[in-house]
Amino acid sequence: MIKRLEISLFIILLSLAFTSIVNASDYEVNTNPQAFILEKFENHDIVFLGTTHKKPAILKFLLKLIPALHDAGVTHIGLEITSNQQAKIDNYIQTSKGLSAINIHSQIDCPEYRNLLIKLATLYPNIRPKPIALDLPTSKYREKISRDKWMAGSIAKVFCKNPKAKMLVVVGNLHVLKVLNWEDHVPNQHRSIYGYLKDMMSEIRIFTISQLIDENRKECDFTAVFGSIDDSVAVECDRRFDNWKFGPASIIAIKPTATRDLVDGIIVY
Repeated sequence: MIKRLEISLFIILLSLAFTSIVNASDYEVNTNPQAFILEKFENHDIVFLGTTHKKPAILKFLLKLIPALHDAGVTHIGLEITSNQQAKIDNYIQTSKGLSAINIHSQIDCPEYRNLLIKLATLYPNIRPKPIALDLPTSKYREKISRDKWMAGSIAKVFCKNPKAKMLVVVGNLHVLKVLNWEDHVPNQHRSIYGYLKDMMSEIRIFTISQLIDENRKECDFTAVFGSIDDSVAVECDRRFDNWKFGPASIIAIKPTATRDLVDGIIVY
């Protein structure tokens, strides 16, 4: 009987602890994610913006963000398109012709994604961030280089040519993680784009943001707590969230890692 009471008391205490976590009003949030992103360029050279592909809400947000990038000093926007498509992208931006000729991976390609290129093409050249195709060409998949290392190299080339550049990098959420502490059994334990870049350019200042939408609430405390708020909100990742479950980390074989060691900020839709 006493053991049952002890178990019941433990469950109640656990429940009370959880309810203290799920009260969104207990946590400071930024209700203007666009401003949250743009202000990071005041003290950073690169902002990584992780995305879940083919999500209309995220793509609509990016479409509205693009015209505001110039005022934040952004000179380039990196996209998860294979680098051998750069000439086709440049041609489209200059002529507004050949959009359909640009090859984009099927997991990413959709009318809303191509609208981002259309928006870039409509901006005046003096305020248009230059789109950069970052990704590893499929013809090189059998070579001993990871996509993340290749994309880091693509980004580094921009800063080698223009040391004063500022760059928004829009790639999948798993590509913006700062560290990848792989489980021991995982073969080919490549590093993150962030890690490779820091090796290539140790002084580069990077801020990483993950955008979360439609995450499993059981696997993502951020969605469970902030997902019910109208519109989208942004939070800075600090020690308050160290023990929170972070959705994207649940789908890859990495060791338990504090959220602030994975990303610097999170936007929840």
